[in-house]
Amino acid sequence: MIEASWISMSARERALLLDALTALRRAVTKKSREIDALTVKLVHRAPYPEITVGVHGGQVQWTLGNPFPIRICDYDGTSNEDLPDIDERGQRCRMWWEPANIEH
Repeated sequence: MIEASWISMSARERALLLDALTALRRAVTKKSREIDALTVKLVHRAPYPEITVGVHGGQVQWTLGNPFPIRICDYDGTSNEDLPDIDERGQRCRMWWEPANIEH
């Protein structure tokens, strides 16, 4: 089975894809179930994940709804020992990963 993924689409792109699936569904009979299932996903699922990050006292305490791991970067520190990591912009921080957590 293919893992779930998230793809950013504009409303116009989404409508174009739905129109193409509708035309394909009319022309094809062998893959009709797969086409119908994809159409249902596009019509009824949220277009992006609803991720909530709980912060208390300036620190991330928990996450909910993230369908993929989230990298947390904490920039609050006074020394290199407090901030042992470096982010993609070259800034010192403390990094950790919050695991995927899909709650319905």
